[in-house]
Amino acid sequence: MSVFDQTWSLGQLREYQLAALNRQLQWAAERSRFYAGLRGRSLRELDEIAELPFTTAADLLERGGELLCLRASQVRRVVSLRSSGSGGRWKRLAFSDGDIKQTVDFFAAGMRYLCAAGQRVLICMPGAAEDGVGRLLAQGLEQLGARPLLFGPIADYQDAARCLGEFRPHTIVGIPAQIRRLALTAPQYPPHNVLLSADRVGAVLRQAISRLWGCAVFEHYGLTESGLGYAVECPYGSRMQTAAANGAADGLSGGMHLRHDALYTEIVEPDGGQTLAAGQWGEIVLTTLTRQATPLLRYRSGDWGRLLDAPCGCGSVLPRLQVAGRIDELRQPLSVYALDDILLADDRILDYAAVWQGDTLRLSVAGDLDTARRLLAGSYPDLPFAVEAGTGFMTRGTIKRSLRGRGGEGGAED
Repeated sequence: MSVFDQTWSLGQLREYQLAALNRQLQWAAERSRFYAGLRGRSLRELDEIAELPFTTAADLLERGGELLCLRASQVRRVVSLRSSGSGGRWKRLAFSDGDIKQTVDFFAAGMRYLCAAGQRVLICMPGAAEDGVGRLLAQGLEQLGARPLLFGPIADYQDAARCLGEFRPHTIVGIPAQIRRLALTAPQYPPHNVLLSADRVGAVLRQAISRLWGCAVFEHYGLTESGLGYAVECPYGSRMQTAAANGAADGLSGGMHLRHDALYTEIVEPDGGQTLAAGQWGEIVLTTLTRQATPLLRYRSGDWGRLLDAPCGCGSVLPRLQVAGRIDELRQPLSVYALDDILLADDRILDYAAVWQGDTLRLSVAGDLDTARRLLAGSYPDLPFAVEAGTGFMTRGTIKRSLRGRGGEGGAED
């Protein structure tokens, strides 16, 4: 199966994934201490994967070194991630040259949905590390023949607007709330399309960007454990999502096309772990199929999603993915997603950050404070809150928006 090939039949896909899964299972069982107990195991059908144990974030924290299947000299990069509530411990994932090449190849294939050779792409994603997501995306774009410019996550919006005016990109790739704020800051420089990644893409954010710039808005889903790339919308999915954001259905997309050649996806019931059928919402569980350094078998992502098995309007008959956000955030009585839908629907609110202090919700708002107070009081009349001027939510792209306090630190780095 070629990289990100969406033209296969379901039968061809299942045959390929079963063979790839057995190869990955054998590789992991023979080379890692963590999966050594699975030596000799082989699956006759894909559904038998449900008999394998889950791998969790706690496993990465406590036994991450046991997952490694290569010698240290064969590892190109180690990524360290701090999770909320982990007591300062770090998840560490290793990647080989081959692992990173596969990510670059996926980026090159997926970006064909948005741009072509010669077109300019502004990358507002992390790129300080040599193999950071922004740099790998730039390599994929160069492979495609496009012209990338790595700007990085946005902290100075006037500087970003200046860059936008000078570079005039066809495509912008960035963090959802940051790209919305950039569109509010520089509506006079619309790109042809944008790709949002690294955090939840809510209907309100998508609708605002589409309205301000009159452009197509695409969604990408990925996490470090998946090798950064995982799934991306095609033009048909983007149109479906934008229509939903403007009032149709549940505000979610027609589904993102999955990286079937490198990842096998399950949806499970988050508490009991039972596998769920297509169309049912549950926890996204991924299994790597071609990972060399740190293979993951049935890794629980902590994200809420569902698989769609109806054919896509683009012609692909392969399953697609919808993602609603982090499970721990969605289970909060008041989530940052609910606040986004209230506050970011108004252009007078550029951005905000929220934290619980006892039973009081404290908001740091970039924008009109009175508007923020009125919107909160109208939606939650019994909620004690305080609003103050601030810069909004600042991130380099690794920390997701969350409502911090009460239930823990928030801000898991994925």
